[in-house]
Amino acid sequence: MKKISQIGMIVIVGIMGFFVFQPSIAFGQTFVRDDAGVLSQETIEQIDALNKEGFQSLTGAPEYAVITIPSLDGQSIEARNLALFNEYGLGNPEDNNGLLFLFAIDDRAFRLGYGDGLSYVFSVLSEDDLVDEDAKDALRDEDYDAAILAASNQVYQHMKEADETIGLGTIYQDGNQLLAEKRAQEAEANKQMWFTIGKIVSGVVAATAAGLIGFISLRHLKTKQRFAEYLPVPKHLQEDIHFQQKEFLKWASNRKNYQRYHQYQTAKDCQRAFTQYVTSTYVPAKLSSITGFSTTDNRVIQHGLMNPVIDSYFSNLLLKKKTTLKQFGQLILTQHDTLKTYQAQLSREVSERLADDDLSDDVLPENLPLADAYRAEIAKQAKEEIRRRSEQGRYLAQLVTERASYPEMVQAVPKEVSDVFAEVKTDALFQVDLTQIYQKHPELAQKLSSFDASDREAVLNNARQEYDPQGMNMALFFVMMNTHVSHQEQVIADTQSSSSDFGGFSGGSSSGGGVSGSW
Repeated sequence: MKKISQIGMIVIVGIMGFFVFQPSIAFGQTFVRDDAGVLSQETIEQIDALNKEGFQSLTGAPEYAVITIPSLDGQSIEARNLALFNEYGLGNPEDNNGLLFLFAIDDRAFRLGYGDGLSYVFSVLSEDDLVDEDAKDALRDEDYDAAILAASNQVYQHMKEADETIGLGTIYQDGNQLLAEKRAQEAEANKQMWFTIGKIVSGVVAATAAGLIGFISLRHLKTKQRFAEYLPVPKHLQEDIHFQQKEFLKWASNRKNYQRYHQYQTAKDCQRAFTQYVTSTYVPAKLSSITGFSTTDNRVIQHGLMNPVIDSYFSNLLLKKKTTLKQFGQLILTQHDTLKTYQAQLSREVSERLADDDLSDDVLPENLPLADAYRAEIAKQAKEEIRRRSEQGRYLAQLVTERASYPEMVQAVPKEVSDVFAEVKTDALFQVDLTQIYQKHPELAQKLSSFDASDREAVLNNARQEYDPQGMNMALFFVMMNTHVSHQEQVIADTQSSSSDFGGFSGGSSSGGGVSGSW
């Protein structure tokens, strides 16, 4: 009996020892904090497994964590990474072997922060050594699971290679000295290399400079030839002191514009470049010398030319000497004043149309008592849409380009208002029904107001997609809204639960720096 008791005690002590001397991440905790909500549960589990089966099997059981955040909120990626690294105390103080990979999704930035004991392994690496082009492509495609898992595996491979070649124990203890020796050797090698290169370069510089000048001259010549073939600059523009052909061709030969217009393979490419140059360079310079236009007039003219239809129309007329900037500017100013009358007519049509519309074809009979509220919201959103279209220069383009005379536009007012109604009516009805639900169920409004902007937007966008004013009574509308709110609450709860399990690290190693990058 006594012998059995002794055996039992040994087993118990063994079991206790197993748990006591396991790595410091406790059971049920995770190495991943996905605040941005971009990782699947499967990926989180794979990174956790990589830690337990990979990182923590290496010498010193290094601690590796992944955090995703929506935004840096104005901070640098370096500052945020360091703050989180210290907050969670990654790595043990003896070996300084903590690792934190931070991904800021909206800022498209990442940084691997590492403890001072790992400087030898990571300080010599570039961002591409950790997040290669395939992983960056995945990040650009929003395939965060594949990208972050690949980056995590890459970090592990560097750690594993260091453990197998030099030994992490040696690196923890003598890493700074090893790094200094390595850098001294590299500096000497670089010195010898640059001495050799210097001899070669001195003989090549002249030829390279000549080649570069020749290349730029050739590109400039090709551009000139293309414009001579497809879009020769007319004499009347060449004589305009504000349009210098030499400066225009220099602008057109600029690499950025040259590539933008596909190296001027067609007349259309040349026309686009010409139009862009006219708007960005010629018009501002020319306007400053034209008398009779006030500063406000100049702003109106330049704003009008921001519309691509007007912009293209003007540059084409200018090229053919069918207008001048002064004449065209006066046309824009005249039609700009006309727009006020046209917008007033559109607004009147909105009011008259709504006054005659009982909305019986748009909403369920039980919601008809809300007709006045519906009409007011539709009118508000319709007039806002008209103002937005006017700001974009849509109506001005119709007037200025003479595609439609003013009387023709007036005749088309009913059709334009119908288009505007089609654009805004459903959203307006949704807004009124939402207000009614808030009044009947203030708890729903309170829940929504407690969400942050992105969560609230997610609920409303999802609800709009299911909204049917002709087939959904208020009871169904409430059920739909409540369902979406409950779903979003669960999403938030799952995210917070995942984050609350994050941690339990050794207590903190001193930071040795990091490798930053972007995609």
